[in-house]
Amino acid sequence: MVRGRISRLSVRDVRFPTSLGGHGSDAMHTDPDYSAAYVVIETDAEDGIKGCGITFTLGKGTEVVVCAVNALAHHVLNKDLKDIVGDFRGFYRQLTSDGQLRWIGPEKGVVHLATAAVLNAVWDLWAKQEGKVTPLTNKYCRKVKLVKKKERSKCWHKATLLTRHRAPGWGTQMTR
Repeated sequence: MVRGRISRLSVRDVRFPTSLGGHGSDAMHTDPDYSAAYVVIETDAEDGIKGCGITFTLGKGTEVVVCAVNALAHHVLNKDLKDIVGDFRGFYRQLTSDGQLRWIGPEKGVVHLATAAVLNAVWDLWAKQEGKVTPLTNKYCRKVKLVKKKERSKCWHKATLLTRHRAPGWGTQMTR
């Protein structure tokens, strides 16, 4: 059951100094610092569930993506999650049709990346409230070493139980 009004959207610029060792570099990207704009969406629902979304960049560009996420926040804040998921396509179009941001591209570049992070966070929140595991949640349960082994084990068990009930259509590529 989908519940709650979105009460908070936060975004962080997360960077990893991969350029120091030349990791991920190639002929075009000689000094990439793998980075992400990390969005967290919260509702006023008592369950305390949060939705997380990320979009990847290569360093300084993340600052611009963070600004774009903040510029899109008014389309998300104080909206009922039920209304958003009831017309997810309309919500997508609202994000990508912002008259003040449209000229810098809803289909490419900064607005594209910011929109992806916001949509992924909303999708993650929705899936968690429905008791489904998103590929992002499942992936991080298995691979992130920051999670204690006992918690990873619980997450693996839950992921195994819910594999057949995954949220369909989750991804980082945006299409019309």
